[in-house]
Amino acid sequence: MQQWEYKLIISEKHGKGIFGFTLPKEISWKVHYINGKAQKNWTDITLYNYLNEEGKKGWEVISFNSHMTIRTGALPIEHIYIMMKRQI
Repeated sequence: MQQWEYKLIISEKHGKGIFGFTLPKEISWKVHYINGKAQKNWTDITLYNYLNEEGKKGWEVISFNSHMTIRTGALPIEHIYIMMKRQI
């Protein structure tokens, strides 16, 4: 019987801003949480690079959902929830 290991990644849209406005060319998706644990220096971990590295280790994406939280008086926060699995 095949056994699987699972991993949940929460990625956040992050960018540099000027006077509270985020510039589109400065925005990228960053890996903020892995299995519920906040990553140190998470603003340095791009989702694209992370998924490529994990793919080399046998991980594959099995689920992908997005979510936006709108806060009064602030910019919205956007997240992507990614479930991955690999065979043990």
